[in-house]
Amino acid sequence: MERFLVTGGCGFIGTNLVEYLLENTKGKITVLDDLSQGKLEYLEAIDNYSEQRVDFIEGDIRDEDAVDDAVDDHTHIIHLAAQTDVIYSTKNPKEDADINIFGTINLLDKAVEHDVKRFVFASSVAPLGDQEMPIDEEKVPEPLSPYGASKLACEGYCSSYSANQDLQTIALRFSNVYGPKSWHKGAVISRFIKQILDGKTPTIFGDGGQTRDFIHTKDISQALHLSCTEGFEKDFELFQIGTGKETSINELYSKLKTKLQSKGIDVPEADHGERRDGEIYRNYTDITKAKEKLGYEPQVTLDQGLDETIDWFLNDHRNFET
Repeated sequence: MERFLVTGGCGFIGTNLVEYLLENTKGKITVLDDLSQGKLEYLEAIDNYSEQRVDFIEGDIRDEDAVDDAVDDHTHIIHLAAQTDVIYSTKNPKEDADINIFGTINLLDKAVEHDVKRFVFASSVAPLGDQEMPIDEEKVPEPLSPYGASKLACEGYCSSYSANQDLQTIALRFSNVYGPKSWHKGAVISRFIKQILDGKTPTIFGDGGQTRDFIHTKDISQALHLSCTEGFEKDFELFQIGTGKETSINELYSKLKTKLQSKGIDVPEADHGERRDGEIYRNYTDITKAKEKLGYEPQVTLDQGLDETIDWFLNDHRNFET
């Protein structure tokens, strides 16, 4: 039977993924998390949480003993744990590298020692930097931030372990993820919703013309699961994971404003601040390779996903407040 180790499983993407795996597989799941961002309560609050199928280990991905205990007797590792704040990485590049690069190497080493079947690494579009759109797997990476550089290094280590060890590795470059269970996240959609509900005026950094490819957690979870189950000719594969659709921050805010106002919530006009260093201006993804080789097909439109996310913030967020 499949046994999944999910690092960072108490976080935003992690809790959504565990919920998805519980619904769509029969395997057991172990979560390894240091609780620096997520909380055990977040994991236990998912709708289909099962103590019989989910085990929890508190530990840091850089701790060899904790990782050794967690990896033992698992067929698949889905590695989500990371330092993910782009702005923080520009101020603390050594810590960003220590967590992201050396933590990943530690997991790869233990995956080899314990004969793990497949290692799935959660990367990002950040390694690519500013590119002509749409981005795809053939673009030459030009990271703008230490965070992007550390994710690129981890992709390289995944490739090298596949080349030199008996370990299949898959790297997924996520576009901008949103959805339920994002109360404690600082990403743009959750930040805007929380600020509006708190009666604050959101700030759009720059002119608002910057674009993102917003992907719902259900589609991210689909891609992660497929990365564990699909067959591949190569020992290492890299996929761009998004929706293939480009949305500006101004357009996003307009959608949120209309949807929240329809629920009787007062929504102010957003302020504009200076563009932040290290942030990519324009970004959306060509998902042709993921469709063809991974069998991936996004299911949730932005309007559907925003409706679901707003409803979650209005009705179900209490167990996820920080």
